[in-house]
Amino acid sequence: MNRYDFSIIIPHHNSTMEGDPLLPTLASIVDQEGVSIELLLQHGGGIPGLWGKLSRPLNLAAKKDQLTLRVIEEKSPSPAEAIASGVQRATGAWVGLLQPGEQYLPRALQRLKESLEQQHDVDAFLTGSVKSIDHRPVLIPAIVPTLSYLENIQPAWPYQSLFCRHSCLSADFALEPRYQHQMITQWLLRLLHAEKKITSLPIVTAFTSLEEKKQGSLLAKPTGVNVLLKPWWQWRYQASLRHAESAITPLSSIEIYQSSLSERTSIH
Repeated sequence: MNRYDFSIIIPHHNSTMEGDPLLPTLASIVDQEGVSIELLLQHGGGIPGLWGKLSRPLNLAAKKDQLTLRVIEEKSPSPAEAIASGVQRATGAWVGLLQPGEQYLPRALQRLKESLEQQHDVDAFLTGSVKSIDHRPVLIPAIVPTLSYLENIQPAWPYQSLFCRHSCLSADFALEPRYQHQMITQWLLRLLHAEKKITSLPIVTAFTSLEEKKQGSLLAKPTGVNVLLKPWWQWRYQASLRHAESAITPLSSIEIYQSSLSERTSIH
């Protein structure tokens, strides 16, 4: 019996906390409700005592019965290597993948868990996501890939839209980092050849933050009195959520943050 509903794996290589998109990404996971989570942060080193630096702003003490953050300091030559290494350590029933800068929408994992409980024969789920393209939000629907599509197009499949059973990441279906950006594509191909069941869900679970502009950071650092109100990463978190909102407004019953980590609104 798996202790956690989900193991979420994040590769992290930044050597400084300033401007690092990691905190908003972690905050979106810590705030998930109705599920138990094992969060594996595959950290490449460079930030001594990282767990302690994250514990206070994320209020991990209040979530200790629901969420466990494991910081694994391990140098990896690529994000694909870090993810594959994290997968080997995962103990949750289902595994999800995120990269710094990608975030889950509020209650996304709870909605996903409800769907999983109704479809016991499914091995992998693909969900919708919002991606920033040319600084504009684009809704990417959940699409089940066919063998022909994967074999001929060879797309770089987005990590944040995939959730799979832990058993489908065993030795027979281990992720192979040598494929780099096609690692998930090649893994999906092997699942389909083995007649594993993959399906899509008509829900949006994640989004990617605004792209960094060439002239500087995503959001100007707050100055004056604003510095006293919120740390920089909360400003960035909220700006990204408003950005995603403009893409998912046509969908019903999507809940996202508005002005704080606890205030939400429903979009109809």
